[in-house]
Amino acid sequence: MVFVSSTFIAIGYLLTGAQCFSPPSLSSYLAQQRITTSYSNTNNRNYNNAFSVLHVTETTQDEKVSDPASLVFYDDIEDPDNPHGVVCARGICVLPDDDEYDFSAPPGTPEQQKSLIEKFVGSWIGPRLMLAFASILYGTNFPLGVTMNEALVPSAATSARMLFASLALSPFLFKLEPKLAPKALLGGCFVALGYISQSLSLVDTSPAKVAFLGAATVIVCPALEVIVNKKDMSIRNQPQTWLAATLCLLGVAVLELYDPTGATAFTDAFKDIGKGDFLALGQAVGFGTSFVLTESMMTEVPGQALPITACQVSTTAFLCMIWSISDGWIGTAGAESYGVPAMFFEPSLQMAAVAVLWTGLATTALNRFIETTALGRMKSAEASVILATEPLWAALFAALWLKDDFGANDYIGGALIVAACLATALKKDDFRFFFGDGNDDTDKIETEGSFE
Repeated sequence: MVFVSSTFIAIGYLLTGAQCFSPPSLSSYLAQQRITTSYSNTNNRNYNNAFSVLHVTETTQDEKVSDPASLVFYDDIEDPDNPHGVVCARGICVLPDDDEYDFSAPPGTPEQQKSLIEKFVGSWIGPRLMLAFASILYGTNFPLGVTMNEALVPSAATSARMLFASLALSPFLFKLEPKLAPKALLGGCFVALGYISQSLSLVDTSPAKVAFLGAATVIVCPALEVIVNKKDMSIRNQPQTWLAATLCLLGVAVLELYDPTGATAFTDAFKDIGKGDFLALGQAVGFGTSFVLTESMMTEVPGQALPITACQVSTTAFLCMIWSISDGWIGTAGAESYGVPAMFFEPSLQMAAVAVLWTGLATTALNRFIETTALGRMKSAEASVILATEPLWAALFAALWLKDDFGANDYIGGALIVAACLATALKKDDFRFFFGDGNDDTDKIETEGSFE
């Protein structure tokens, strides 16, 4: 009851807004200023990129964005390769924070007085190891989902998991910009669709296949960009998207239709596609839609990654609570231990309870914090490549934990889908060999200096 009441209070807060609890909007602050960007070289970097120096002049409304803000935060508008634009991956966007730790600084200086954690996060390797660790954590979701479903009904497992995640992220909930609340709630509904579909698909589908099919977000996200945002996704303008979509579709086809034993004819292969396969693709629709909505919000108001995540997870927890009530197990004989904290005291459910706690606190709440910390210190393309390893980790853990066997269709189909994820990190310029240099007719934004 405490959770139900607090959830209703949080939802009410989000619907009505609460300016008194929210910090000043970054974009509102920047609306009072016009930011122009100049670039110069620096010898304090380990790479030959440029850094930006902000000069404040008179107030000017930018006509290219719906909300007043500086174009320095909109790399899709200014320059897709601009490392000082918003860094996005897996539906999370953060502002860049690429100040690296200077190991040559003299002893006693503020640089040398930083803690070991600050030195690690500020190093080149630190954020990349953090993001790789996040991918490993994500990979544990799928075999542990099977473990939870074997002991608990899916609605109980998912509801408990989201409860822990929402409690862990609750300090960030009231820092959400009120104007983002409606879109954040909508995004939370699609996040709930993703998690519910994922949980149900793991009932009768191998965790490796669920993980690979979940990577179909590489098709869902571009499709929504075309349908909703009217973005130009022609093969000449977005060749990497078409390559990723082709590889993903081929991978799904191999996973679902190819029988390496030859016992099933191709015409009969469609009969083997079960409900779990469609649900696994449903998670891609849910998560992919939430990624598009989240990136839209974070581009509009940078620095809101954790508040938006807290809102979406709380919404998911609320919807999963409704799912549990409608599922009918609450109040029935023998199901008393399915709730929290009773499952921790039932010997037969303790393994599932630990899995619930792990997936709620580590792979959901902690992972978001890790991602928002690491993403600001690398490019979106590099982050996407690291995070693309998630289904590989899921397959590895499924083999080690659940002793899953893999056929040639799993290896080939999985490799094609991972290749599709990697293809999204490519740029238009990488396809000059096929299309020639051509002339870019898109609007250019003038900057002082140049990129190296």
